[in-house]
Amino acid sequence: MTILMFDIDGTLSRSQGAGTLAMSRAFVELYGIEDALEGMSFAGRSDSWIVPTALANHGRSCTAAELARFQDAYIGHLSDALVEREAELCPGVMALLDALLDHEVVMGLGTGNFRRAAEAKLAPLGIWDRFIDGGFGDDHANRTSLLMAGLARLRLHASDDAEVVVIGDTRNDVEAGHDIGAKVVAVKTGYAKAGDLDEADAILDDFGDLPASISALFD
Repeated sequence: MTILMFDIDGTLSRSQGAGTLAMSRAFVELYGIEDALEGMSFAGRSDSWIVPTALANHGRSCTAAELARFQDAYIGHLSDALVEREAELCPGVMALLDALLDHEVVMGLGTGNFRRAAEAKLAPLGIWDRFIDGGFGDDHANRTSLLMAGLARLRLHASDDAEVVVIGDTRNDVEAGHDIGAKVVAVKTGYAKAGDLDEADAILDDFGDLPASISALFD
């Protein structure tokens, strides 16, 4: 048995900047800040890191209550932004998920998105219900910690000797996956720069080559 933990943005789907757009609108709505995310790098970051960091950059603190308030505003804008930006699945994703139905796997997520944001991004694309649970931005600002939280949930559905594979598109995905003792499969469909994925155990251009994708996950 294998536990698979998929990242979302740049790995399963491309939101074409919809998350950034929705967050920017939430910052304007709540605080009147027009350029809250300017100059920030989001690759492999969690929502619960992005929001407090952006607020701190503008001299504001972020309590747990404030983060929850922001999340409500953000989710309120996200669905519209996803439609406006025409979010889509990355190449080969649906075929891969279909093929995995024939394998002994526990399907999970390992994403920096808030859980509600993850659902908002994946449900319209028809794949949210493919994943039993996972680690999310709600769990921790640090990616390794949120993967650990997700893995603990997913192990409840797996055999004790299940192997773990983390699938992502950024250096943070690679490093955090190795931090939790997982094999890491990286895809070049997202935000990585040259050299960012070199430490992954396997690297794919995308999931378009189904046999190569399956081999990368299980061999």
